[in-house]
Amino acid sequence: MLPYLFLFLFLAAAVLNLVSVGRYKILFGVTKPMLLLFLMLYCLFYGKTPDPLLLGAFFACFLGDVLLMLKGDLWFAVGGVSFFIGHLLLIFLFARQVEPGRLPFAVLIPAAVVYAGITGAVMIRTFKSSPPLMRVPTLLYLLANAAMNLFALTRALQSPGVWQAVSFAGAALFFLSDCSLFLRNWGRGKKRFFKTDFFVMLTYISGVLLIALGLLPVGG
Repeated sequence: MLPYLFLFLFLAAAVLNLVSVGRYKILFGVTKPMLLLFLMLYCLFYGKTPDPLLLGAFFACFLGDVLLMLKGDLWFAVGGVSFFIGHLLLIFLFARQVEPGRLPFAVLIPAAVVYAGITGAVMIRTFKSSPPLMRVPTLLYLLANAAMNLFALTRALQSPGVWQAVSFAGAALFFLSDCSLFLRNWGRGKKRFFKTDFFVMLTYISGVLLIALGLLPVGG
């Protein structure tokens, strides 16, 4: 029961966080760090030996959340480094469950092209407005996120199942959230829904939740 209590607390914090976006700064600031904290506790008390890669990835995201709440490009960069480490740990986690001898190249190659195209489009749209020193790190960050997605996709293709698909959906939402974040900060053109704080948080919260559930299913 204990892990499901933490899962419920995560969902409650998620609802309050989304409701407070752009309206109630104090509530938003209080609930944002709780998200990954409750998700880590769900993983820790799930009932199996905690996976250090998953806990480490979520802890890196937790630090990233806290650092991104601070103002200034420096804190944004440091928070990005923390999330980058989180993506690397998720890459190792998914890669550990992949068989290198039977990679589904017929799907992976087109998928890699799509992710590369989206990454390129984001970089083009943000190039003029983004700080020059942030351009290369931003590109590397998105590529790391894309690589994590490809490993999650490979796992889902090699071991088809509902929860494998769920974890890939979470990875895809995480990638979408990061793209939206950069477009919100430095994108040109009119303001769109996909460039709002609400959309960034909605896709991020959904992404990390689905990654966790895909690896540690409810009732599993």
